[in-house]
Amino acid sequence: MNDNHIITSDELLSAFLDGNTSAEDTMRVLKAAGQDENLQEIIRIASEVDEDMATLKPAITKPVPMTAMAAKQKENYLCDIECEEFILHQFGIETTHKTLLDDAYRNCWLKDKGMPLYNIGRLLEKNNLSVSRRYESTIEDIARLLANGNQLIAVIDNSQLLHDVVEDTTLPNHAVAISSISVESDEITLFNPYTEEELTTYHLASFVKAWAQSNHYLVVVNTTDRFIYEPYPISLDDVSLDDDLTELQEAIAENAHEIWAKARTDQGWTYGPERNDQKKETPDMVPYCNLPESEKLYDREMAMQTLKLVKKLGFEIKKRK
Repeated sequence: MNDNHIITSDELLSAFLDGNTSAEDTMRVLKAAGQDENLQEIIRIASEVDEDMATLKPAITKPVPMTAMAAKQKENYLCDIECEEFILHQFGIETTHKTLLDDAYRNCWLKDKGMPLYNIGRLLEKNNLSVSRRYESTIEDIARLLANGNQLIAVIDNSQLLHDVVEDTTLPNHAVAISSISVESDEITLFNPYTEEELTTYHLASFVKAWAQSNHYLVVVNTTDRFIYEPYPISLDDVSLDDDLTELQEAIAENAHEIWAKARTDQGWTYGPERNDQKKETPDMVPYCNLPESEKLYDREMAMQTLKLVKKLGFEIKKRK
């Protein structure tokens, strides 16, 4: 489609309708729609179909691949170990591959088939760097985080990045460190342990496609004095719970309060009408049923979010008959 020099390909439109476009591509489609009544009608009809389908079947939760393994090997060197070694050297921290490998095995971070996504960055933490992990990141996030001096590790499907293997099922199986990115030239430069080069440049579109297999998983690294912490919890808006799990909410909330109260009791805290840190007194040292609704709401929300997270991560909780 070509409208006043704004070009929207069928492939881009399809990705937009599926909700798989970046912020930049989304704006391109919306700008084109603003000048094309036919395109507006296509988007309107697709939206109505989506709403109708949502009433016919429950939403399907796409699990987060937390337990997937970054395990692409080259000469017996695991990709994540090499990426973390590369980043340590960027910060001037000298170490050896053998030391990192020994630490990974000793702490059970490295499994038989590779490094689980949730363990990527543990070696960097051990070397006194600050690390955060986030799913559903964007190209804009990468550009901004690099500009702020962070080092980044992404998990991808390496076959899609290299275009050398076509598989029915794609997996997030390979860690790469991101060196630089240029949206203008459609390029991203990576430290890719799979290649012979120190740094390799790829088409940004190929990287995005390969990166999608890990739900756009990103590990953000910096020194503790320069790290800017941005809380980025996993989105749980697409997760619904059946009645059995919803029943657990109150039980988990009440037990969470009991655990908190037991820990406080062991520390010498007792009941007091007002919180007093010097006397170790708190008005919350009461049975769960006597808590104000505001406190119960906090415990219930934490319980509900925990249950949803378990489901989002691909696990199931079933009621024993």
